[in-house]
Amino acid sequence: MKYIQIQRSSYEGIITIGEYLKLRQLNTYIALHLMMREMSKRSKDVTEQIIAAADVSGASKHYARIMQERPLPGRGGLLPGEKEDVL
Repeated sequence: MKYIQIQRSSYEGIITIGEYLKLRQLNTYIALHLMMREMSKRSKDVTEQIIAAADVSGASKHYARIMQERPLPGRGGLLPGEKEDVL
């Protein structure tokens, strides 16, 4: 099989979707731009809420430790008392 490379004598640069909308659909571009500006005003920092929700204490510490421990080597880490036939 032979591959042929198509070469164009003239080509245009690649434009973004925003640039295309600005050229072809100016009303849509303006509406999206205004919507993005409005959304950026509404954004707020939720770092404190996430840190408070992630605080682990009491019985949850046990589950957090289990979820973070590395898996046992072998075939999926059998639990104590389990044999190969349960796989």
